[in-house]
Amino acid sequence: MSLTLQVNNQAWSNSLKSVIDSYENCLVPVIKGNGYGIGRSNLAKKSLDLGLTEIAIGTIFEAKEVMAKEFSQIIVMDPIKDLDKSSFDELKRLNDKRIVLTLSDINDATNLEKTPVIVEVLTSMKRFGLTANDLKTLTNYQILGLSLHLPIENSITGKINEVRNWLKIYEEILPNAKKTVYLSHLTKEEFAKIKNEFPNFSFKLRLGTKFWLSDLNNFQIKSTVLAVHDVKDEQIGYRQRKINDQYIIIVSGGTSHGVGLQAPRSNTNLKSRITAILTGVLEAFDQHLSPFVISGKQRWFAETPHMNVSMLKLPKNIKPPKVGSEITAHLRMTTTNFDSVIIN
Repeated sequence: MSLTLQVNNQAWSNSLKSVIDSYENCLVPVIKGNGYGIGRSNLAKKSLDLGLTEIAIGTIFEAKEVMAKEFSQIIVMDPIKDLDKSSFDELKRLNDKRIVLTLSDINDATNLEKTPVIVEVLTSMKRFGLTANDLKTLTNYQILGLSLHLPIENSITGKINEVRNWLKIYEEILPNAKKTVYLSHLTKEEFAKIKNEFPNFSFKLRLGTKFWLSDLNNFQIKSTVLAVHDVKDEQIGYRQRKINDQYIIIVSGGTSHGVGLQAPRSNTNLKSRITAILTGVLEAFDQHLSPFVISGKQRWFAETPHMNVSMLKLPKNIKPPKVGSEITAHLRMTTTNFDSVIIN
């Protein structure tokens, strides 16, 4: 009774090496959240297998899972606020010099004066970041580098100009600071252009989803068929909805795994907006397409997913899968918690 992720290890390793090569071995793998479905500890081990000894994590609380690994530097990307006592307590408990914090708000600088930091400047992302005036106040800090978190969707010229402008500001205001620059969301062409233009800087690209999940063909999600019911004009489930002449298939995988969870869509074109409207109309009539595939098609939920299992509807003209057999599922890796990850 499990929702399982199966990984083709050799093919996965080959795709990871290809990405590393395309960024001229300047890649810093990001290991955060649910470990992109694969698990943070598995990603830490794979990083070391690939010879990557510097990693980036999201929060200080994610550090424990990779602390025992032989990494030279562990960058905490999300800022730690001065008022966040629990984060600073965790930092003290870990007491590891390999951990490097990111400073992105001048109001959080009080507790970081003796701590090695990477300074994050405010880009067009408009999320976190220091201004040029903020940089002028950091002359006494132990700065290990500059961080620019760029938007995913932006013109090549726009992103390159943004990096170019900040490098000039950084070098002018903090001429003695270490000239290591951490970048996010650049293509290999954009990265190479910046790298060639500023040979006096050392550039590193933080990469998460497009690194670990660069080829989704390396992964297969499997769900176990737990029960099959032949239903005719009966009420089923928690809400006792009436089901006509259909099979009800019970499969492993529910809300605790992330089944049924959706991130807000980025509907930037007409097609995606029409799709969102049609999906909304179906959902208004209690029609929800599941991620579970039977006989080559995703099947409809019979009702809202339960915590550990889901109930699916299957027409009577389709042969139902056997109890104990496995079916595939299309799930978003970054929001799915698998019962087991099998790296073959």
